Amino acid sequence: MTSGRQALQTFHAMQASDLANAFNDALQKTVIAPGEYRVELTAPEGPSTAGGVQAMQHLRLVPRLAGFPTLVVGHANHAEGKAELRSYEHLAAVHRQRFKRPIALDRAAYEAFLQLARNLFEALRLETAIAGPPADLQEEAEQENRAPGASGTSKVLLASLVLAVLLVLGAGMWMALGKN
Repeated sequence: MTSGRQALQTFHAMQASDLANAFNDALQKTVIAPGEYRVELTAPEGPSTAGGVQAMQHLRLVPRLAGFPTLVVGHANHAEGKAELRSYEHLAAVHRQRFKRPIALDRAAYEAFLQLARNLFEALRLETAIAGPPADLQEEAEQENRAPGASGTSKVLLASLVLAVLLVLGAGMWMALGKN
C-alpha cells in the first residue's frame, strides 16, 4: 500500500522535494547582509519531473528587505547527482552586467555560506562544483574583486552554519540508516 504522497509524486519528484526540505531546514537561520537574504532551494512544482528530465532545482537567496533582487546562486539536480554553486565573482559579474552597479552582498558571509552549501550538497551525495564568472564577464568580475570588501562574517553566522552542517549530516545518516 502506498501513501498519498507516493501515489501523487514520482521517485525523482519525491527525491527533489526531500532534498529541498532537508537543505532549507538546515539553512533556515542563515541570513546574509545587507538584504537579509535567506537561502531557498526550490522544490518541484508538480508531481513529476518527467523521469528526472525536469529535476533541476534552483538555489536562491531571497531578500527580506525591499529594494534587493533575488539572487540565483546555483542549482541542484538529484536525478543527475550534481549541484553547481556560483562563486562571489560569478554573482558580481552577472549583477554588474544586469543592474549596472556592484552587488550589495557581504562577500565574507556569502563565501562562508558557499562552503556550507557545498558541504551540505556533498553530504547529500551530490557532486558539487563552484562556477566562476562566465568568460565574457571575467574582466568585469576582476574589477569587482578590486573593490573594498564588505564586513566580515559574524560569530553568530558561523555558529549557525556549523549547526546547519551537523543537522544535515545527522539527517543524511538517519535517511541512510532508514533505508537499510
